[in-house]
Amino acid sequence: MSQWFAGRLETWLDLPPARTIRTIHLFGVMAAALLFAAAATFIMSFNAIFVDQALSELAVGAIAPFDVAAPEAASWVSETLTESGRQQAINSVSDVYDLPDADVARQRAQLGRQILDFINDVRRDAYGTREQKVDDLHQINALDLDEAVMLNLLELDDDKWRSVDEQIIDVLERVMQQSIREGDLSNVISRLPNQVSVRFNTQESAIITDIVGDLIRPNTFVNPQETELARQRAAEEFSPVRRTFAAGQRVIANGERVTETDIEALAQLGLLEVSVAERRSAQLRATTQAFIVSVVVMIVIGLFINRFTPAMFDQPRYLLLAAVLFLIFLTGARIIGADGGNIYIYPAAAIALLFVAVFSIEVSLVFSLGLAVMIGFMLQQRLELTTMIAVGGMIGGLTMRRPERINSYFLAGVMIALTNALVITVFNLGGAQNPIAPGQPLTQLLGWGAINGLLSAAAALGLIYLITILFNLPTGLRLVELSQPNQLLLQRLLREAPGTYQHSLQVANLCEQAASAVGANAELVRVAALYHDIGKMLNPHFFVENQADGVNPHDELNDPYRSTDIILSHITEGDKLARQNRLPGRIRDFILEHHGTTRVEYFYRRALAEAAESEEVDPTDFTYPGPIPQSRETAIMMLADSCEGTVRARRPANRQEIQDIVQGIIDTRTRDGQLDESGLTANDLKTVRGVFVDMLQAVFHPRINYPSSMVAPKPKPTPTPESMAETMTMRAVAKPLMPETRKASGEVPSGLGDEDDASPMPEVPSLPRRTGILNATIFPDDDDEKDAP
Repeated sequence: MSQWFAGRLETWLDLPPARTIRTIHLFGVMAAALLFAAAATFIMSFNAIFVDQALSELAVGAIAPFDVAAPEAASWVSETLTESGRQQAINSVSDVYDLPDADVARQRAQLGRQILDFINDVRRDAYGTREQKVDDLHQINALDLDEAVMLNLLELDDDKWRSVDEQIIDVLERVMQQSIREGDLSNVISRLPNQVSVRFNTQESAIITDIVGDLIRPNTFVNPQETELARQRAAEEFSPVRRTFAAGQRVIANGERVTETDIEALAQLGLLEVSVAERRSAQLRATTQAFIVSVVVMIVIGLFINRFTPAMFDQPRYLLLAAVLFLIFLTGARIIGADGGNIYIYPAAAIALLFVAVFSIEVSLVFSLGLAVMIGFMLQQRLELTTMIAVGGMIGGLTMRRPERINSYFLAGVMIALTNALVITVFNLGGAQNPIAPGQPLTQLLGWGAINGLLSAAAALGLIYLITILFNLPTGLRLVELSQPNQLLLQRLLREAPGTYQHSLQVANLCEQAASAVGANAELVRVAALYHDIGKMLNPHFFVENQADGVNPHDELNDPYRSTDIILSHITEGDKLARQNRLPGRIRDFILEHHGTTRVEYFYRRALAEAAESEEVDPTDFTYPGPIPQSRETAIMMLADSCEGTVRARRPANRQEIQDIVQGIIDTRTRDGQLDESGLTANDLKTVRGVFVDMLQAVFHPRINYPSSMVAPKPKPTPTPESMAETMTMRAVAKPLMPETRKASGEVPSGLGDEDDASPMPEVPSLPRRTGILNATIFPDDDDEKDAP
């Protein structure tokens, strides 16, 4: 489909193929940018588009389907809360009682006396039986005595009964002198046993408490007039309730039942009385503002990337990942920020730590600033939020220098926490009420800021792990894992192609130092160099570094085309192995590009010599599939691979010879156009050459001259140009050429032998120490350098 579209566009616009591809790419970037702006606009103006429109449909008793925040600061006297508060004040006023009524106590005492006299008469009835006396006692309507109590009462002797009679009147008068309310009657009766003298036994005490309990009545009553006056005074003294909302403060929470107070607040905030036309106008204004902010931020980010990391535009996968992560963080702020103070805990600065690990510090800074601007605008244009997120993200990104180390994240998190504390202090130290979290003390805000820093570190670590798994990216943590010697591919390479393994280690050291010197990704190129020749494992003995005893399988084949296929196939087979073992795509770029589109010269010349006509030999049959190096890292590895192998094979006797070899390889690759798309500058090449010369001289140093009594080593034949060309061709993997090719980092064929260098050098200068990006002028140019033979 894309090829058809490219062909149609080429026809319509009458453009050359290369320019057509660039035009399609430009259209794709523009479409993605518009989609990004539209998504960001939707997120920022979500409330204006959806939430405000549904507010008029809310009613008392309904369940709020979303959080509702105040669009602006407002304050008013709430009639519903005032009325509710007054009613509570009225209900809290207790009934007003009169003083105890003495007439009630006097009446109850007289009644008690009459009842006791009647009981006394019943007891003195000499002709009545016990049953008749019990029946007579049942006739006392004021008492409700158990039959057992009546029997005990009748069985008392006269002296004891007189004591009981006196105690009943005494207890009754004493209790009735107290204030007894209707609700207190049961409590007073339950405490009667404590009023009885201790000289009476249990049965006698029961007679006294039962009779007194039936005679006690309330003597204190409510005064309705005084009670009503007290309640009126409480209502008049109640102060009106004032409600105050800051802009962005939550009014109704999602899932809560709507009350009259909520409806009143919506009305006071102007969220219910807006007409349809006014609502549509407000939505249009909010959406337009959000779109303008999105476009401005997008343009700034685009210009920044084009200025500092232009290669990112050639990697749609990374652009898409950056945009998606940015929108995820913006959506999180939209959700969390609906509840005012919670935004202080939201780890927005984690995007800076994440982008440092996945992309670069430049990309991290610009995306962090863009996110801060959008969140600040989205949450009621709060300068404090913008400042806290922007400064925290910048400090975190600049602090995290080693993304592959876990402790770097927590150090960055601590710095973010300190930065948040400083920003919060600056904006809240004046004593004014915080507009985002009104009523919250400064200490609590500082605690939230500290938690924010720790959450940012934890969130960045978790997201990096997740992204590494999902997208198979060469993050710092992933590169550390791949560099471990116990990796399956490296173990296989060591066992099945030990010479290639040693060569890869040397190339990795060269690449790391050179990349560090020119400011490239040293960790990436070092790890990629360990895997760049894994395709040679399939037929290791077809490559000279793995051959022993002078046995060369190519001599048995005696077919330049077949030998070339075996050599070229180590690129495609290496890429296939990398896919099977889920190596990151960026590592596979090095496998595909490290020979670029160079030619297997030795077998090409053999084919020419064996052909009747030179036109019968197609040079493309002897050319690596490429592409040529597309980055500085892959170009550095192409040069390191060629220089390490060539120096090892030619056994230079002094520094000058090493310089000639390195300079010759660089000149050849430059002349052939292999470095045209790598981004390496002339100063970069000059720096790389100096690093290679110093390191190769340190590796291939002069050997110790042992005493003559020891057996002298056999002299080694001087390599001829033909043998050198053949040696350089045998450093690839032996498998048929795979059709697929990828755009990735390149490397130059090394074609070298593993023989030890026994010839002495005049001197071995120390290798300069490099810690970071070095200027190319550290390595001076040598005017006496010559092209390598």
